[in-house]
Parts: sequence; structure tokens; C-alpha cells
Amino acid sequence: MEVMNKILSGSDATNRRLEFPAGSLWAFPMPDGQNSVEFVASDIHEQQWRLKVSVRNEGRYSKPWLKGEWGDYVHQKQLRKGDRVILTMNDEQNGERSYRIGAERKHFGFWYSIDEQPDSAFSSSASTKVNNRGREWCDSPENMFIQNILLAISLWAIFSELGMEAFRFIHYWADDIQFVKDLEGL
Repeated sequence: MEVMNKILSGSDATNRRLEFPAGSLWAFPMPDGQNSVEFVASDIHEQQWRLKVSVRNEGRYSKPWLKGEWGDYVHQKQLRKGDRVILTMNDEQNGERSYRIGAERKHFGFWYSIDEQPDSAFSSSASTKVNNRGREWCDSPENMFIQNILLAISLWAIFSELGMEAFRFIHYWADDIQFVKDLEGL
């Protein structure tokens, strides 16, 4: 059952805490007199993250926060503003609750799991061809745009026939990749 589905703000991605949606507090019943609940959430690789939902003791609004190893999770997954985090809960047969956490990034209108990003065979082969020729411009920050275009075309190829034609063209003419740089001005 989905507990939280949140697009990260800049603060969520840079601070060591996430502004937790108040509407999701139902999944974390707090005993009387306490203002926090600790729990463990597993990611897709079964790595466990010790997290803590806290609310403030005073004031009109509870203003919940997710802390604990949140900062470590953000760092490991390289999360940034605009990424989406999904927290789910499952009531086990033994009466305990288990939690899962996942992160997604939007590419060309589609959400993809950050842990399961498709590794483009083409962008890897193009990078290898260029690097084997003694130029490492595909790995330089100035030319990350080219890698992003190659990944976009690879994903486009998966979803469309026209994209597949573009993929074939680039794949067979990897030495003449200059036209990709020309797209930067569009």
C-alpha cells in the first residue's frame, strides 16, 4: 500500500531531512507522549535504511519530517529536485509492517526507477569507440549534453520505429557524431 509519493523539493534533496506529507502520518501511529517513530525501509537492492518520522510537539500544525538515514539515501541515489520518492507499506502475516522505499527520475515524460536506469548499449558503445580513439570528450562535463542526447535517442528507439531508424544511423556512423553537437542549439 502506498504511504507516500512525493516530488522532491530542493530542500528535500539538499538537507538531511524530507518534509513528510501530513496526509501520510496515518501509516506511523505514534504512542502517546512521543513525537517520532523509527522504522526500516528496504530499497530494491534490499539495502535497509533506518528512517524516522518526527512531528513537532507544539504549534497548530504537526509539520512532519523524515530524518534518520534520509541524507545518506539522497547521497547514494544522487537524488535531486524534481525526483520522486515512493514509500510503501505492507502488513506482514506475523503482524509486523514492512516498508519499501524507491526513487524515480523523469526522462522525456516517463518515470524510471533510479536503481533500474536502463544502461544504453549504444551510449556505452559510442563512448567506448570515442575513448578508444584517444578522445575522452564523452566523459567530460562540457559534453554531458551529447551523452544525454544519445541516451534520449536510445530510449526513443525503444518506443518508436522512427527512433529505431535514428538509433541505427547513429550506431553505424558513430565516428561522425558532430551532428549531435549541432542539436545543442535547438
